Amino acid sequence: MPHIGSGYSDAKVAQVSWTGGGSIPVDGEGVLAWAFSSVGVDDPSDPESTFNEHTDFGFFGIDYSTAHNANYDAYLNGNAGTPTGPTTTITTSTPTSTPTGPTAPAVAYDYIVVGAGPGGIITADRLSEAGKKVLLLERGGPSTGETGGTYIAPWAPGTNLTKFDIPGLFESLFTDSNDFWWCKDVTVFAGCLVGGGTSVNGALYWYPTTSDFSTDVGWPSSWTNHQPYTDMLTARLPSTDQPSTDGQRYLEQSEAVVAQLLGGQGYSQTTINGNPNWKDHVYGFSAFDFLNGKRGGPVATYLQTALARQNFTFKQYTMVSNVVRNGAQITGVQTNDTSLGPNGVVPLTPNGRVVLSGGSLGTPRILIQSGIGPQDMISLVQANTAAASNLPPSNQFINLPVGMNVMDNPSINLVFTHPSIDAYDNWADVWTDPRPADAAQYLENQSGVFAGASPKLNFWRAYGSPDGRTRYAQGTVRPGAASVNTTLPYNASQMFTITVYLSTGITSRGRVGIDAALRAAPIVNPWLVDPVDKQVLLQALNDVVSNIGTVNGLTMITPDKGMTLEEYVVFLVTVSVDAYDPATMNSNHWVASNRISANSTAGVVDENAKVWNTNNLVSIISELLPPNLNYPNIV
Repeated sequence: MPHIGSGYSDAKVAQVSWTGGGSIPVDGEGVLAWAFSSVGVDDPSDPESTFNEHTDFGFFGIDYSTAHNANYDAYLNGNAGTPTGPTTTITTSTPTSTPTGPTAPAVAYDYIVVGAGPGGIITADRLSEAGKKVLLLERGGPSTGETGGTYIAPWAPGTNLTKFDIPGLFESLFTDSNDFWWCKDVTVFAGCLVGGGTSVNGALYWYPTTSDFSTDVGWPSSWTNHQPYTDMLTARLPSTDQPSTDGQRYLEQSEAVVAQLLGGQGYSQTTINGNPNWKDHVYGFSAFDFLNGKRGGPVATYLQTALARQNFTFKQYTMVSNVVRNGAQITGVQTNDTSLGPNGVVPLTPNGRVVLSGGSLGTPRILIQSGIGPQDMISLVQANTAAASNLPPSNQFINLPVGMNVMDNPSINLVFTHPSIDAYDNWADVWTDPRPADAAQYLENQSGVFAGASPKLNFWRAYGSPDGRTRYAQGTVRPGAASVNTTLPYNASQMFTITVYLSTGITSRGRVGIDAALRAAPIVNPWLVDPVDKQVLLQALNDVVSNIGTVNGLTMITPDKGMTLEEYVVFLVTVSVDAYDPATMNSNHWVASNRISANSTAGVVDENAKVWNTNNLVSIISELLPPNLNYPNIV
C-alpha cells in the first residue's frame, strides 16, 4: 500500500499535495525521501479508518544537475536547443543489466559506527583519534545549529540557535506539531537526529558513583576502574548547576519550596557532582551538560574534534537495517544509501568492526534483522519480504537474549501548588510567544530563564528492602505540570511537579523487541513487576509528602485528598499496562537490552562488549548494562 504520508504514525488521510516551498534547485544537490507501508488499513470499508502509515522509509542523495543538459533552459522556453553529440538511434532492446550502485568501488572502513547518539559519537571520536578509518552513520538529520540544523524559533530569526540549542525550549519538544526529531518507527520516545537522546532530553547530567561499576552489580572486574575515564569525560564535558552565562539562577521558586520539604526529612543540600558518591538523603540544584548557555553534550564536543580529522566520515539520513555477515564474521552494514556501496552495502576492511549504537530499542532491532536474537523475533523478520531478503541463511542465526530483561525507571508525578511558584505558563508559549524580556535576554548573551531547562532540583534517598537489596529513589522538581488530575480548585500559575523515580537497585524486568510492522517496541512491561519494587516506591512517595503540613501554603493536587498514594499508583500501573503511556510509569530510561555477561545464555555481549558468537560486532554501554544495575546518570 504505497502512499505519501503526513508524517504521523496513525494518519487518517494520505497527504498528496502541499503548499509553500519552491522548485527543485536544478543546479545543486539534495536529499529525497521515500516511504511505504505493507500493512493494510484497519477497516477497508470505513473511509475514516486508521492505518499504520510507514513500515519502512529512507533517504537518498541525488545530484539534480545530472537530470538535464546544456539545452535545459532552451527546452523550458519551447526551443529545440543545439545538438550536443552524435545522433542516437533508439532501439527497443532491453539492457542486459541495471546499475545498482556507484560506479566506483565502495569505500571500506576500519570501523562503522551505527548511530550518532552519545555512545556512537564518543566511540567514533576516540577511534578516529587512534588513527582508525571511521564511518559514523546517523539515520536522522541535523539538530543544533552547529550540525546544520535550521529549526529556529520565530523569536530568534537570524541566529544559529535552533530548538535543540536553546535549553529553555526543552518542554516544547513534546508539544510541537512538527516533531520530526522523534523516530516514527519506535513506539516510545526516541530521538532520530544528530545527538540522539542528548539532543532532545532535559540534559540532566550526574557523574557516576564508584559502586556503579562494581562487581557487586555485575560488572566484570576489568570494568571497575572507571575513574580515569570518567575524569577524561568530565574534563571535556563538565557539568553545571548555573547554566546561565551571567552566573545567576532563574525560576528557582520550586527549588526553595522543596528544599524546605526535604530539609524537614533529614536531607542535606550539596553540589550534586561535587561528591558523586553521596546519594542518600541529599538534594541539590539540578546539574546539566549545557555549555555557554546552550545545549552541550557530545555533539558540541566529541563530534567537533572527530569532524576535524581526515580519517573520519559522517553521514546523516543514512539508516542501517542490518549488518551483513558470513556466519560469525561481519563484512559490512546494509543501508538505504546506494551512494555508499552497491545496493547500499558499506564494507569493512579485513580486520574491521561494526559498533552498534542505535539506542536501547534501535540496536536490538538491527541485531534481530541480522538474524541475531530470539527466534520469535527473527520470525517476524522472516515474515516481511523486504527484510527477510537481508537475513543470512537460517543455519547462521545466532540465538541470544537480545532485548530480554530490560529495565526502565518507574516514575510517578506528584503535582503541587504554592503561592510563591511561577509555573511559567506551564511552558506553553515558549516556542511561539515567550515572555519578551526573557527572550531578549537570552538572545543578547545566552543568559536568563532560557539558558536552563525546566528541572530545578534533584534528590536521592536509599532504602533497605526485605530482599536485602538497597534501592534508591530519586526525584526531579520543575515548575508546571504535564497533567493534573484533581477535584480541588487550584491556581495553574502556581503549580509545580515532583517526579519520583525508583532507580539503582530495581529488580523488575521487561522485554523490548519488534512488532509485526518491524517497529521497535516494548513488548513486556518492566514496571513494578517485583512487588518489592512497588513497596519501596510507595514508601518513597509517602516519605516525600510526610511533612507537607510543615510548609505553609503547600498543597498536593495530584493525587488529591480523594485518592491515596497507593490508589494513585495502582491507577497509573493499570494505565501503563494497557497503553504504554509515556506520561505515566514510563520514564523512557531504557537500558540493558544487550546485557553484558560471562556467557551467551545470560547476555548478549562479553566483557569486551563484543556480541557473543560473532568475531567483530560490538554494542554500546547503555545497551549492555549488567544484571543488577540501572544507570540513569545522563537523562
